[in-house]
Amino acid sequence: MFKSRPFFNSGFTLAFIAVAMFSSKSIFIKLAYEYGVDTTTLMTWRMLLAMPFYLYMLLRVLQHPMRQPISVNSVSSMIVLGLMGYYAASWLDLYALNFITAHYERIVLYTYPAFVLIINALWQKRPIRLVELSSLTLAYTGLLLIFYYDLSNLGEAVITGTLLVLASSLSFSFYVVGSQKYSGKYGSKFFTCVAMLAATAAIVSHFAITHSLTDLLQPLPVLVYAAAIAIIATVIPSFLMNAAIEKIGANNASISGSLGPVLTTVFAIFLLDEIFTFVHAVGMTLVIAGIYYLSKKHKS
Repeated sequence: MFKSRPFFNSGFTLAFIAVAMFSSKSIFIKLAYEYGVDTTTLMTWRMLLAMPFYLYMLLRVLQHPMRQPISVNSVSSMIVLGLMGYYAASWLDLYALNFITAHYERIVLYTYPAFVLIINALWQKRPIRLVELSSLTLAYTGLLLIFYYDLSNLGEAVITGTLLVLASSLSFSFYVVGSQKYSGKYGSKFFTCVAMLAATAAIVSHFAITHSLTDLLQPLPVLVYAAAIAIIATVIPSFLMNAAIEKIGANNASISGSLGPVLTTVFAIFLLDEIFTFVHAVGMTLVIAGIYYLSKKHKS
């Protein structure tokens, strides 16, 4: 007889749920933007609302012996990774949604495993294999297909939005590569808390420099959407994804991301009334197939 594995003990299951929850983020952002809130203010509210959860979890974690002694260099590295993954990458991604549709943003963001592959290849001085190059070609063919269609129908703002999301993907890729090391060394909860609190300090500083305190006064719907982004699309999935990375590694965890573009597209169609054509469907299929195959082959 085979003994079944507990549902939440599977790293792939954790990554799958995390991706599903992350997928709601762009929908909440788009809905909040309808009330005129700017990117920095919305992100500041998001991080401030999420901060108590991370502070509480950090205190809980520090009450127990760490896997290894905490070093200053390690904490500094985790802070830098947090700034890249949850400050720079998040701000660029949120800002991009001023220019492009939610489902296209998610498709572009989904290509971040390509950057993970390139970073790992440079880091480990390993040439990219032909099968990996073929997967990249397939994915970016699909992305270019959607890009040219949206550019023709939505205008040059699509260029700005695409570049912003690609920059976000690159920044997030460094976070993914680095998180595997420190999640394994100190535990995913500790790493996530340090990274998120560092990002919170960064966005609050960003807001203080560029805005006045009265800009935090926003309509109730904006605060509700900010809370949804903070809890549903940030706090819970960030812990789940880091736990998944700790269990199965960064490359394996990225495979579950194939659900993301599909769910975001469904949400965007029904909640935002975004246009999704046959061209989008073909392009998304190529992107998902290419990145999925890339992630699957890269782990072998």
